[in-house]
Amino acid sequence: MSSAEKVSVATSQEELEAIWRFRYEVYIEELKRDYPDVDHENRWYRDADDESEHAINLYVGSLDNIVGIQRVLVWPAGKIPANYYELFTMEMFPGIEHAVIAEAGRLMIRPSARGHNIFPLLVNGMQEIWQQHGVELCFLYCAPGLVKHYRKTLKARPYDGRLIPAGSIMGIPMVILTAEEQIVEPCDKPSEMPTGSRAQGANQGFELSRIASVLEGDSVPVKLDEAVIWELFQHQLLEDESATPAFLNSLSEKAAKRLTSSGFILDLSPGDVITKTGTKEREMYVILNGVFEVVAQEKRLAILEKGDLFGEIAFFSETGERCASVRAVTKGEVLVLRRNFLKELTRIDPEAGFQILTNLGTVMADRIVSLNQALLAAGGD
Repeated sequence: MSSAEKVSVATSQEELEAIWRFRYEVYIEELKRDYPDVDHENRWYRDADDESEHAINLYVGSLDNIVGIQRVLVWPAGKIPANYYELFTMEMFPGIEHAVIAEAGRLMIRPSARGHNIFPLLVNGMQEIWQQHGVELCFLYCAPGLVKHYRKTLKARPYDGRLIPAGSIMGIPMVILTAEEQIVEPCDKPSEMPTGSRAQGANQGFELSRIASVLEGDSVPVKLDEAVIWELFQHQLLEDESATPAFLNSLSEKAAKRLTSSGFILDLSPGDVITKTGTKEREMYVILNGVFEVVAQEKRLAILEKGDLFGEIAFFSETGERCASVRAVTKGEVLVLRRNFLKELTRIDPEAGFQILTNLGTVMADRIVSLNQALLAAGGD
């Protein structure tokens, strides 16, 4: 069996250093994330939790060719560190101090291995950890573009928690109730996880009914319900036909509804940074309400409001790098769209896909001209 077909647990310094180098390749070199504690000299990205007694570092591949990694932190009842308790707004969960809690993080896969079997291998390894330690809730955060993916594949749920600053991006807090049915199909590839009996009382501490108020309601910063998204989209952008955004020109209601079904709504507060110059992301955002500013070189280049979109340049570019930062000036809501939405829409409705592509091309051309003019003006100050 090849090393790319099993999950291993890092137990040696050599294995940890290989994981840190892989993190650096993905987070720093590929995604252009900005973390303050990166070791550029050694080309490592590590943090103190990697070597704590609560950390279990998983990897797939060999030490000279890692293809996927995942770190799981497991805390016994009453032992959640204060920084994680605050980071994930855990005070929202009644009785959490009596439960075994985990945090899943640092999950990344080499670009050439994405779409293969690595993700389910790592997830199965994580599930084994839950069972062995009796984990009841598992917390994580992710980039906006991964929310729907993690909701579908991990059954992770967004909840009423604070957004999490994460290396120049905004992390969406999510939680997994480990008592729910198995979250991925069983993987026929074994792991090198140590085996043992399941912890007594494992996965029995939290039922959905106990924390429903944290997972539902208007205060949750993410809306995934397609009917709710469509209703808000209609109310904000389609009711006034004289003010229809340019990217929706000549688009049928049916096509617009398909477009909204591929995304989700994100609530934002003043000061939230949605995109940052230089980072590599491909999401596009449609403003439903609120005021946002575009910033580059420490200069405000533009103000965006309801009906405007942003992120379209990185959405279409080969590198996917952001050319400017966008920050919320007021409270607001945006529709988040991943790059795949256009491919899927074109497959189902080629005419609508072509029309959206044409509209986006017009918007992008206008945006590039405006940004260039603003940068020239800023440079002359």
